[in-house]
Amino acid sequence: MAESSSSTSIPAKGPRRRSESRNTTTAQPPAKKQMFSIFEKKSGKPSAPAEIVWTANGTSFLVGEAFKPKAGSKVAAFDLDQTLINVNGKHKWPKHADDWVWWAPKVPAHLKEIANEGYTIVVITNQNGLDGNAKKQAEMRLKFEKICGQLQLPMWILISMQKDHYRKPMTGLWHWLETSFMKDDIQIDRSASYYVGDAAGRHDGWKVGAVKDFNNTDRKFAVSLDLPFHTPDHFFLDQHCPDHKWDFGAFDPKCWPKNVPLFSPTSTPLLSSPGTCEVIVFCGYPASGKSSFAKKHILPTGQYEYVNQDTLKTRDKCLKAVEDNLKNTKAVVVDNTNPDVATRALYIALAQKYKVPVRCFLFVADKNLATHNNYFRAFHRPLIEAAESMKPSASNTDTTANTTTTATTMTTATTAPDAASGSGALSSVSTSTSKTAMTVTKYRDEPPRERLSEMVFASFAKKYQEPTLQEGFSEIKRINFVPDEDIRAAWERWYF
Repeated sequence: MAESSSSTSIPAKGPRRRSESRNTTTAQPPAKKQMFSIFEKKSGKPSAPAEIVWTANGTSFLVGEAFKPKAGSKVAAFDLDQTLINVNGKHKWPKHADDWVWWAPKVPAHLKEIANEGYTIVVITNQNGLDGNAKKQAEMRLKFEKICGQLQLPMWILISMQKDHYRKPMTGLWHWLETSFMKDDIQIDRSASYYVGDAAGRHDGWKVGAVKDFNNTDRKFAVSLDLPFHTPDHFFLDQHCPDHKWDFGAFDPKCWPKNVPLFSPTSTPLLSSPGTCEVIVFCGYPASGKSSFAKKHILPTGQYEYVNQDTLKTRDKCLKAVEDNLKNTKAVVVDNTNPDVATRALYIALAQKYKVPVRCFLFVADKNLATHNNYFRAFHRPLIEAAESMKPSASNTDTTANTTTTATTMTTATTAPDAASGSGALSSVSTSTSKTAMTVTKYRDEPPRERLSEMVFASFAKKYQEPTLQEGFSEIKRINFVPDEDIRAAWERWYF
């Protein structure tokens, strides 16, 4: 994985090299220590499996404890595939539990060195296809038992099996680790810890002969946690990837513009004068902010009746609801995706039948933004609840929203009153292990939403036809997605 953009660097000493990141310089490669002889054998050679204590956390993730690992404030965390090991050959997927070799010959000795320096070694890995598959789970456990059998090192193993908040780049597994360590009164010092992974967003040819990374989820995981980050090339081989040869992809929530108008054109008002009967037809990707926009900017006025297919279930019921309201000269907002001309024509025809204007609100969020919102609204609440398990005593926490206070925990959450609405709102808090100022960031107290299938977004993209005035609309307003400032810090984290 790519080097982190964390502002904190690891001293360039032994394996604790400076993290590769923007605005940092790479330290000179340290002198290599002689490899321990017990690690010089070929890694793919069968060896006696280690005894690992395995615990299943529902269907979400597996936890392995090899050689009775202890909690520690300094954590050296690693991805597995293409970071510690590779398949033993040119094929892409492993064929069995023995189908692996070390990513580089020096990996075992390097892990031994950092263990001797007092780091707690943790493997955090996404593994597709394990959920509900007992055979694959058993094979993965056996693989780790063979890996640890060669290493003979205490190690924590965290394996994500589902697309939930425990899957990288989401940070649920790290929160679980912090919570587990706190049972032993150990707080992880993130500034002294780091994460190493291969999914770093590096481009084709970032070094001679290198192909682009399949993803950038490891880098995103580290950035969301403010952990120093290394690629295996940098950590084990001192090969630095220049900043201009990696990126986060087409969408970066931290770069989402902050100074855009809510809608355009701004020369006409968002809503018609009170008492005006009209139809507003929404158009946009699922999770593009349509429902939140309606609830925040339209429905509180009391001028419009709300029609939504998620609630009514069928298009015919939506059309009937629109017509019933128009019969009673009530304005209506239709909160559906309405991707194509044919679908929108049905609502335009009703407006024309009752001789009222019909406008289109086009939500301009693209697929990447909508996908991000989809994950955010499904998994932000569980991530906050995972962090809340580390909540300090009430004496250490100021529960006033949007204030600062001091505490000694790494991450926590409290329930704070929302001064604007009077309702409760969860608040996330991040600090270092020493007492320091921290900002309380609240988020909307909304019911959790299920993550939509990627097929839903693909279906919209396939059907989509951009609205035009020629369809019969009197106006088309383009609605920009503007995250609320009180949740923006959480929204800017990585979720997919």
